[in-house]
Amino acid sequence: MPAQAQRVPLLVNNSSDTYDGRGDVDLDVIELLLQLSPATLQLIPTRLGDARAWRLLQQDASYCAVSKIYKPERASFLYYSQRPSSVYPPFQWLSYWPKQSQPIDLSKVLQEQPGLKIGIVAGRSYGEQIDKLIAAYPLNFFQRSGEGAAETLLTMLGKQRLDAIIEFAAMARSHLRVAPARPFVVQSIADQPVIAGFLVCHKSPQGLAVIKQFDALMQLPAYRSAVYRLHQRYFSADDFALIEPALLKWFPAVVPEQP
Repeated sequence: MPAQAQRVPLLVNNSSDTYDGRGDVDLDVIELLLQLSPATLQLIPTRLGDARAWRLLQQDASYCAVSKIYKPERASFLYYSQRPSSVYPPFQWLSYWPKQSQPIDLSKVLQEQPGLKIGIVAGRSYGEQIDKLIAAYPLNFFQRSGEGAAETLLTMLGKQRLDAIIEFAAMARSHLRVAPARPFVVQSIADQPVIAGFLVCHKSPQGLAVIKQFDALMQLPAYRSAVYRLHQRYFSADDFALIEPALLKWFPAVVPEQP
């Protein structure tokens, strides 16, 4: 390793989003970055829980992370990459409610059912619209933190201690494969965009220099084609159809492979 190589801890969530052993698409993105990074940049993938990761990103100039949702308040201490590192289908509504033909109107549901209890993972951003509803109806949202928070919420839903949980589509589908005798129902939530996770670095001269290198890597033809393919390989055909337009918007030079 050249003496001048910059060591950059690259944080990734320490829990997989699926039960089936694939890990998650962010691990594939990190592997791609490791392959394409110049010798002057030494990335050190590091798995950490969300709470500790956010403390380090706010306090230590050397840290970067993969797949973080943009929020204005986070931009006060983070530099964001120009393009997302990963794109996920919109969040899903998991419950034992009868299947509806229309997506769940979360705002309407909260207004009409004041006693509703919805499970969410503490510290996670659910996107601008849902985050506003969480802030407006704090008594309706049960927040679980710590290791395995999503799995704990699923167990609570199964025991009917929650009315519903809001979860990533990939995690919802994987839960279905190991669901109890009474499987829950997965439904879409109205007006939800795809989930874009960005590379971020602490807002410092060092962090800015690394983000600029990430932006340069993500413009390479090899990166653009590979990131499209790894998303296609990871997601089911139905889920990939939800995110493909967004991928092609952010990586427009990609020529999709024919099946």
